[in-house]
Amino acid sequence: MKITSIITILLSFLLSCSSSEDALSTNFQKEDIIVKNGNSLLWKIEKDGHQTSYIFGTMHMIDEAYFNITPHLNYIIENSDQLIMEIGGQPNPLEALSLMTLKDETINDYFSKSELAELVQFMDIQLGVSPQQFQMTFTKMKPFLILQTITQAFFSENAKSYDLSIMQISQEKNIPLIGFETMEQQLGFFDLIPNKDVAKMIMTSVKDFEKEKKGTEKLMKIYGKEQVDKLIPLMKDQSPEFMEFEDVFLTNRNTAWIPTILKETKEKKCFIAVGAAHLFESKGIIQLLEKEGFTLTSIQK
Repeated sequence: MKITSIITILLSFLLSCSSSEDALSTNFQKEDIIVKNGNSLLWKIEKDGHQTSYIFGTMHMIDEAYFNITPHLNYIIENSDQLIMEIGGQPNPLEALSLMTLKDETINDYFSKSELAELVQFMDIQLGVSPQQFQMTFTKMKPFLILQTITQAFFSENAKSYDLSIMQISQEKNIPLIGFETMEQQLGFFDLIPNKDVAKMIMTSVKDFEKEKKGTEKLMKIYGKEQVDKLIPLMKDQSPEFMEFEDVFLTNRNTAWIPTILKETKEKKCFIAVGAAHLFESKGIIQLLEKEGFTLTSIQK
């Protein structure tokens, strides 16, 4: 079971596993190239009375072999008036840590003795987190932090982040960056799932670790090829427990983000970057914007 969100990026800050990317050269042809079959992660947004803008579906973490900010994509980002992401700016690790901390319980309250022993052994053997480190790090942390730690282990040590890279470009070019949500809001989504349920997801990931790791590799390959028609079905197939909370993590948020897009694109050429799962299907941002009268065109990144 995998949850890909900005929490993964927060975790990369806390564990010092993230790296920044260098901005790319913009010496190339600037015209957009239409992708006729719609299999693209980059879409142009157009409507009378609004500035032409773009929306890009990211994979928050991805192995370096599948990571590609093309010169064209870099050019679009650099020539935007404003960036809009799930969260604006880089989160404060200490503030994030406080929001991840259990108040009156410990992690032991959510696992049986046999489950806890299995989990501690798994973390030691598979992730290199010793029993002592496990107790020091996770005893007072909410269970979803363990889930995110396991998820991060599906990626190689040289994993990249589209989100962090886009943030860096915005900083280097002094492009204003705003967020659809605050860090507190996004972390709060996990509180809507009972900790007991998150604990069950953790044990499922422990038992299916190798299977999920291979599934993540397949997902990265499909994302790298921009095979959108295969991407979303694979996400759903690999994460059935997550899809029980699809309204919390996807559809409700998509709907809540539309007014911000309507407002900001009135006066500014915006570059919008959110997780790819938010873009597609009947309740995705693309169709929601089309219902608002926008024309969306898939283009080559």
